[in-house]
Amino acid sequence: MQKHHNEKSINISLSIIYGIVVLFLMSELTPVFSALLAILCVWNFTITIMNKPKPSTLYANILAGFSLVLLLYEIGFGDTVTLFVAMLILSSLFKLLQAKTKKNYQTIVLLSFFSLSTVYLFSQSIMATLSVSALYVFNFAALALIESKHSLKIASKQSGKMLLLALPVAVFLLLFLPKLPAFWQLPGPKLAKTGLSESVNPFDIAKLSRSDELVFRAKLSKNNPPAPPYYWRAIIHDKFDGHTWLVSDFLKSQQRIKKPVSNTGQFNSQYTIIAEPSSQPWLYGIGQAYSPNSDVKNTEQGLLIRKRYLSNNINYDVKSSPLNAPQLDRINHYQNLTLANSEQYNVQSQQLALSLYEKNNSDSAFVTALTEHFLNKGFAYTLTPEPMTGNNTIDEFMFNNKRGFCGHYASAAAFMFRTVGIPARVVSGYLGGELNKQDEYLSVYQYDAHAWVEVYIKDKGWQIFDATAVVSPERLNGSLSQMQSLNNEFTNNLDFSLLRFNQIPGFNWLRLNLENLDYKWTNWVLGFDQQKQSSFLKRLFGNSQLWKISLFVILSIVIIFISYFVYLNWPKKTKIDEHLLVKHYKEIQLWCAKNGFDHTASQTPLHYLNLASEHFAEKGSLFLQFAQLYSDVRYKGDEFTQQRKKHSYDLVKSIKTKAKRSL
Repeated sequence: MQKHHNEKSINISLSIIYGIVVLFLMSELTPVFSALLAILCVWNFTITIMNKPKPSTLYANILAGFSLVLLLYEIGFGDTVTLFVAMLILSSLFKLLQAKTKKNYQTIVLLSFFSLSTVYLFSQSIMATLSVSALYVFNFAALALIESKHSLKIASKQSGKMLLLALPVAVFLLLFLPKLPAFWQLPGPKLAKTGLSESVNPFDIAKLSRSDELVFRAKLSKNNPPAPPYYWRAIIHDKFDGHTWLVSDFLKSQQRIKKPVSNTGQFNSQYTIIAEPSSQPWLYGIGQAYSPNSDVKNTEQGLLIRKRYLSNNINYDVKSSPLNAPQLDRINHYQNLTLANSEQYNVQSQQLALSLYEKNNSDSAFVTALTEHFLNKGFAYTLTPEPMTGNNTIDEFMFNNKRGFCGHYASAAAFMFRTVGIPARVVSGYLGGELNKQDEYLSVYQYDAHAWVEVYIKDKGWQIFDATAVVSPERLNGSLSQMQSLNNEFTNNLDFSLLRFNQIPGFNWLRLNLENLDYKWTNWVLGFDQQKQSSFLKRLFGNSQLWKISLFVILSIVIIFISYFVYLNWPKKTKIDEHLLVKHYKEIQLWCAKNGFDHTASQTPLHYLNLASEHFAEKGSLFLQFAQLYSDVRYKGDEFTQQRKKHSYDLVKSIKTKAKRSL
């Protein structure tokens, strides 16, 4: 079978493309399966570079069967989107490993366009977009190589020019094409990296501190910003089963009911949230939050829930007021007091709570007494607490260990409040955020995950009780990454990240600028939804009728396509490459002119060179040698070999540097 003339370049290009795609998808796939894909990329690249034969069909098919079994074992059927993405990449790589004909390569290049697009299912950041765009250019170049004999460099240049021509059209369509809702939508991938859990025990949130994934950004209103500290509420856990705080079925049923807006005059702060994709529908707000966004549901408890599109970014405005303080009805009062099967466990903590309440004899005084207990009894905040197991973990924490993070303090405090008959619930969300001073927004990351208690005080309503703030007040300011007292513990607890080098000014500057660039991309491009488009068109056209805007869009599209057609068909001047010997002849002419010997239009090159040899007599032989070389190559048609090229270079150099004008 005849080999394709550009087979080597095509194989190298596609191996690089799939290698980079695998790098982008590594965090979504298992390490073993990612390693398998990487090996296939390297294998194909190596046999191409070393001109080795491709594996036989039988051997490749047997290997593909084993790889498919490994895929199903490693990925499973729980996440169908990731499963199908993995199958697409795996099948494309095995197809590339066996490709030999033009049709094979056309099929693989077509599959590569789909493979590249799968990156956007998991990441839509500016870095991912720029990288995938560059790989699109590379893939178009591979497609061109199948049909032409151009080099990879020329094909890539033509592909890049196509992308640049398409860019203005893409920007125009982004700005003016109506944002229609999707007619149907595939299920999104399971994004476990971003999103809290409905169950909280003292170890869940510590695990989140290992991740530096962005959760959301908050742009605070200049006129009416919320006051710090920023407790970003996400989930209320009102059920305690003796070990874990959960969301009760009763609370879930309440949250299914759409909450009407009561009194908008009570809102005391405003801000905008840009939330990342999440595995859970919970969104983020401060206090009693309300959002007018049509994709956000407002609950009676002041929580915000995403209605749809969990795998996309969402941009929503929020208004907040202090937590509602109505009189608790009997059902809610009972729900926030229940301690299931806890009478025989954590007895010491129950006795301590009852003792403190007897000494103070009021709910408000008990809150103060519990605060002082945490402050004065040697409690400490840590990101790496010692494991605690068994049925008396709260006792172990309160009387023996006394070192923990927010989950320990929230669980223990809520348990003690309920023991003395004060309604309490655990709330999980995020605390603080890293302020970007240039654009004045907060970035909240996974390591900012936090848990605290909301306690109900009669005649005052729900109040925040955060024992973490008592033992580590520094945690209330900014982000967890900015706590100097925990810097070493924090960086050691992180996975690989630029944050590990935040003490080095250069690395920290790079991290902050990359983060700011990503914010602008998310806000201006990914967040350009129907509401922002409507505002943009209103600023551009005023209150013009819809038909005028539609006419402008249609005419603009027609003009763009006509301009593109004219550009493609406009007569272009054919650039003729000048012969190297002619360039050398012109260099000699220029040197002679500078030294007093001009060329006239009637003189042929050989005539001019003979006259120059007489004018510059000392080096006349050099001019005669060049004249002979010029005659042999340009007139007789002899081959301009490497030896003759070198001879031409040497003659020109000798004439320009050594020749002297005769006197």
